[in-house]
Amino acid sequence: MLIDAETIDVYIQETNQSLLDIEKDLLTLENMGDNTDITMAKRIYRAMHIIKNGAALLSVPKIKELSQKIENVLGLICAGKLIPNPEVINILLQGIDRLSQLTNQIDTRDDMDIDEQSVLLTGLTSAVLPDEEKRTVTEVRKIPIPDSQHSFHIAEFNLIQGLDQGNNIYILIYDLIRDVQKKNNTPLNFVRSIQQHGEMIDSLIDIQTVGTLEEYRKAPNMPYFVLLASSLSQDQLIKALNLTMQQIHQVNTTIADLLQPKTELHHSEKQTLGTFSQRQKSLPKRNKGVFNSLWCELYFALDHFNSSSSEDLSLFKARIQSVLDGIGSYLNQENKILASKILWKINRKTRDHAYQSNIQINVDFQCGSIMMDKRILHRLINPLTVIIIKMIQTEISTQIIFKMIENATTIDICLSFADSTPLKQEILLEIPQSEEKQIQALDGKIIQSFDTHKGLTVKITIPRKPLIVPGYCVEIDNQYYLIPQFNLTDVITSIDQNMWRAYGAEFCYKAAWIPVASLSGLSSGRLYSQDKPALVICNVGTRCFGLPVDSPEPFKLNGVCHPLSRHLEANILIAGNCLLDDGNIVFVLDMGFLSSQLQPIADS
Repeated sequence: MLIDAETIDVYIQETNQSLLDIEKDLLTLENMGDNTDITMAKRIYRAMHIIKNGAALLSVPKIKELSQKIENVLGLICAGKLIPNPEVINILLQGIDRLSQLTNQIDTRDDMDIDEQSVLLTGLTSAVLPDEEKRTVTEVRKIPIPDSQHSFHIAEFNLIQGLDQGNNIYILIYDLIRDVQKKNNTPLNFVRSIQQHGEMIDSLIDIQTVGTLEEYRKAPNMPYFVLLASSLSQDQLIKALNLTMQQIHQVNTTIADLLQPKTELHHSEKQTLGTFSQRQKSLPKRNKGVFNSLWCELYFALDHFNSSSSEDLSLFKARIQSVLDGIGSYLNQENKILASKILWKINRKTRDHAYQSNIQINVDFQCGSIMMDKRILHRLINPLTVIIIKMIQTEISTQIIFKMIENATTIDICLSFADSTPLKQEILLEIPQSEEKQIQALDGKIIQSFDTHKGLTVKITIPRKPLIVPGYCVEIDNQYYLIPQFNLTDVITSIDQNMWRAYGAEFCYKAAWIPVASLSGLSSGRLYSQDKPALVICNVGTRCFGLPVDSPEPFKLNGVCHPLSRHLEANILIAGNCLLDDGNIVFVLDMGFLSSQLQPIADS
């Protein structure tokens, strides 16, 4: 057998070393920012090119397919069309990690899924292309091989890349028995010799021609076909590669002649353009804001209705709940994203820690196709990273399994060791209080469990559909309050005393007098206050009013809203509460009720 175990072992060793070098170079590229080292980028590209063509020679289709998609992204970086920012590097590193797993488990490679990585890489490639070229990433073209029943099936994008560089496209026909084995050459060195004279777009082995050991063949052969893009002429290539005229066929160099009836890619990849490029076309951002505002307004209205015992309100409650459900469902879909697309940033953070601490950390992400609110995912990155590093510091193992499980009302994130040895002594993590508070702020919980055989497991449970209220946090009388985003108009920090009238109950804003509220004065009947350093201008519908605050610069907050506890239910000024990452409680103001308490005050 030509592709024997020794050849496969050599490929695995060389590929593993190349992937380590590629990973280090990618991290270096990321630190360069916009000043990309094109020489280094091309070195990474060539290394990935060898991995891809080696996989084709060994008939390892998944490694070949994934390598091609990584190579496409690297090609865009080399051409200066894509900046290797952290998001790009994260996606590339995800692909590198999966390649490493495929390579080291080459016997069971068919059982490993690459859909998730393929979708991200394909989307990254298409996202930077002009609209008229996006289709080329997912449209596959058929190039028949002369005197053979086989054909190359190549994405149009890869053909265009070769043609745009002024190359000719050739089909080379080899016999691995005659051209490699009998010349005491190795398959990988054979591939390298071809790559010296052009770009191998694709290659394949006609294994069926070889037959089985029981079949009798006077002249056994193993056809090997190469689709090569080269700047050399046909005569120059024949001389350089020592070919005969029968071994080389030039493909017409116009794209129109190359196009054949297209073949569909995997179903998940057909959705890539929608995932990355067309996702934002579904609804303009300004409309999203309107929907979010209406949803929040209806939520607070329903909360107010629920505090009434009148049966006449039942119809209103049902109608408002129906609208809330519809808008809430839409907003959930608009804010949802593949969890893996954001949580892979954890991999970057743990890698940085590993390099700085000179330790090894390997995280196997098993997120599947779970979708989560991207605002929640961003806030999970830091606490989850800290927990993973804490687990590594126990020195039980350097291999962490990151598994997400979707339940009816919650999503569980389970962190466990991949290869822990039996332990007699119980080990639990001392999770920093700041990270615990960040999880609690998302209405989540952290549960640790220990088993002498399985070791330590940390489970983080997050509500599947938390109520998120975007707004601005202000401080009034040593208490934080959240003003919903759609209710905040302006913040006034430079206040002239001539801007007040009616004993401080009204304020001049944009040549109009507006009422001023004071939360501390509501209970005493005095609704105004001039002793605060800043005034927040709020609006409810068409009505505008001022709210004096102690914090001159309110900060933005996407708060997870919780119902009020029983001893606060009677406070109709407050619609709910949120927990900040530092543990402080923020009350969500019912701006509609506050506005209703303000009446214009006539001049004295």
